[in-house]
Amino acid sequence: MTMSKYLVAIDAGHGMTTGGKRSVKLSSDLYVNGVLVRKKGEVIKENEWNRAVSEYLAKALTRCNIGYMYTADMTGKTDVSLSTRSYKANKAGADILISNHYNAIGTASVWQTKAKGLLVLRTKNSSSKSIKLGNLAVKHLAADIDYEYNYGLMRDVDMSGFTLAILRQTNMPAILIEYGFMDYEKEAKLMLNPSHQEKCAEAVCKAVCEYFGMKYVSKTSTGSSTTGKKTLYLRVIADEVNIRSAADFTDESVVGVVKKGGVYTVVEKIERTGTDMYKLKSGVYITASTKYVEVFER
Repeated sequence: MTMSKYLVAIDAGHGMTTGGKRSVKLSSDLYVNGVLVRKKGEVIKENEWNRAVSEYLAKALTRCNIGYMYTADMTGKTDVSLSTRSYKANKAGADILISNHYNAIGTASVWQTKAKGLLVLRTKNSSSKSIKLGNLAVKHLAADIDYEYNYGLMRDVDMSGFTLAILRQTNMPAILIEYGFMDYEKEAKLMLNPSHQEKCAEAVCKAVCEYFGMKYVSKTSTGSSTTGKKTLYLRVIADEVNIRSAADFTDESVVGVVKKGGVYTVVEKIERTGTDMYKLKSGVYITASTKYVEVFER
């Protein structure tokens, strides 16, 4: 949690273990920035998007001097109940809550073309402040993201037939954002794209800044641009090395392999108990062991 005049509760939607919350099986291998991030026939868990966009939003809010807290387990290992998430946000006195999700119209067993695009939800009989926040989220996401369709701000009960607990049980203005559809192939393929994750998070940050009447501070204006700085690269020196969706060494996190000689941009080093890991520009993770990789600057 960051100290600030304002506190935003960030809710990373459904967990990795939530039943059914995943894309249709991919019809082809998925590459992001030249790296294989998911194989044909595999799925993308909604939580992979929810956590990533939530983490990017936290970074953006911090840059803008707005505090944040997480309501979910950001390792993705446990699915925190909605009542517990609401309780945490209420107890902390959060000023607003934003719940991050990815949509689907059915069981996500086959690709569909009927539903696509942006949907922002507020609960039935929500406050005018929730409506204001929701409209600002729609405004900035629609301006910054090339959506094929925009449902705008709608009531949860009108879309699902019931009110959503995370919006109903929280005391502060709250919205739930569905950034796309996991059963619409074009949008599903964006779920593991870090640049899209970050772009969406930055748009939401702009909405939050406008809501609070604070200035949005872009990455470049803070001097965080890599211009004039050396970039860290990683070269694979083993025959092949697993790449992972999370900074751990579980079998479930393996999403592909990279071959000897491959060179990739490093954006972050993750310190762990045991072997550290690197996060690559494509959003995947790889071991930092010098037995498998070497790093260099340019």
